[in-house]
Formats: sequence, C-alpha cells, structure tokens
Amino acid sequence: NSQYKTIRALLSSMAPNKAIEAVRRVNLPEREEQCVIDIDICKKSCVQTAEHLHVSVDGLAKIRRKAYAKIADDIQG
Repeated sequence: NSQYKTIRALLSSMAPNKAIEAVRRVNLPEREEQCVIDIDICKKSCVQTAEHLHVSVDGLAKIRRKAYAKIADDIQG
C-alpha cells in the first residue's frame, strides 16, 4: 500500500527519538507499537522482531498492518 510506504518513509526520515515519540502519541497497543519501533525506526529485521514478540513472521506482518492502519487514521484525523 502506498500509504504505508509513505508512513515508513516519514518515520525513516525523522530522528529516532522523534519518530519513537510520534509513534507513541498514536497510542497503539504495545505489540503494534513495538513492532513499528523495532522494524521501521531501529531497523531490526522482521525475524528478530518476531522472536522478540514471540510471534511468527506472518503474525508480525498482521500486527504491522494493523499498526499502519491506525497510524494512517491518526494522520488523517
């Protein structure tokens, strides 16, 4: 989805602390927040993040999609 690519690009262009702060302001559930922070801001791999959250890589993709949808909704107001 191009909207998700835009969100990833926006987070990647920000300073790490500022990006983390922006993600936390959305008030995502803990797993979704950690997923976005680990992968898109801290540049950890999906496999590392999945292991850290004790989910499969496919499960992680679902968590990440939900997070992006909530971030997009928050951006659109």
